[in-house]
Amino acid sequence: MKALFKGAILALPLLASAPAVLRAQATGQAGVRPVSVGSRVRVFAPSLRRDRYVGRVDSLDANEMVLDTAGVRRRLGFELGPVLVESYRRVAIRTSAIESIELSGGRTTRSATLKGMVIGALGGALLLGFGNLPEVNPKAKDFFKGAPLGLALGAGVGAIVGFALGGEKWVPAELPR
Repeated sequence: MKALFKGAILALPLLASAPAVLRAQATGQAGVRPVSVGSRVRVFAPSLRRDRYVGRVDSLDANEMVLDTAGVRRRLGFELGPVLVESYRRVAIRTSAIESIELSGGRTTRSATLKGMVIGALGGALLLGFGNLPEVNPKAKDFFKGAPLGLALGAGVGAIVGFALGGEKWVPAELPR
């Protein structure tokens, strides 16, 4: 049982680094794609805002890009509501302020599932490990009795939640010249 627990603990860093390796491989193969009107993009313009802008391209010319940030999106089967104030829905961004731009590659579940599995495994191991300690004179071996079961259950629940939440895959893009 201890060997199983040690093996699971040693495998966690490998699982955590897997999405970064897969993302690096996908970017190298996909190349850079051009952005066009109607594309879903993520724009990084730090001179305007620290956060990234995410939305569909409404219009695009040499000097300015207009994004519609209130597209219809679904999360866990629920439709996320539109922006209530119309003036904040559309955002005009100068093309000279854009440092990087990424194009949506569609929905992905792999990295979200792995992240949910790792977080769930750690949470489950801690919860069942500490939850099953005796009130009088607890020892480390008491923690390690409950931790493997919590590790397995937490990984399963976390993977299901991560898969249900999912994410969006982003690939490098460039503005048309």
